[in-house]
Amino acid sequence: TSTTESRRSSTTTGATTSTTTTGSITPSTSGSTPSGQTVEDEIAARYIAYWDARFAANSGTPNPDDPALREYATGDQLDAVIAETRANLEQGLAFRPAEDPVDIQRVNVVEVQGDHAVVQECVVTDGVIFRRDTGEVVDGDVYTQNIRGELQRIDGVWRVSSARLIQQWEGVAGCAHA
Repeated sequence: TSTTESRRSSTTTGATTSTTTTGSITPSTSGSTPSGQTVEDEIAARYIAYWDARFAANSGTPNPDDPALREYATGDQLDAVIAETRANLEQGLAFRPAEDPVDIQRVNVVEVQGDHAVVQECVVTDGVIFRRDTGEVVDGDVYTQNIRGELQRIDGVWRVSSARLIQQWEGVAGCAHA
């Protein structure tokens, strides 16, 4: 089992702690993993980078054409994040980090089978959704979410193909206390 810790920013927080642990792993046949990095490290990093890209694309003036969305997502997940970003642009909404972010994001790689991977994420979402013209906060609630993510390796690059909410708690709760 491999475990790594790093500081990253997530979709709804500033810097966050991420943890990667491995479950059932089938060896990778692709040589795309950077030297010194396991395939699990690469998968977790790409998954977290997707959420960073989503947050960045929806900050300031939302940009549904942000190339990072296409870099880190594919299929239905790409369609969903582009639609979300377009809706935020049209509705005058944007994201910003919480003033005092909780900084909890743990990503566990639970399965790698060829070009498909599954991750389990526990994240405290405390970012703010606000109206760009007035600054009025539309959603500033804090939730802890348990998310199952799936990634596909396309042309040697891992992209998020699905992110499904499994459980949600109000505040810092549930898996955040594990």
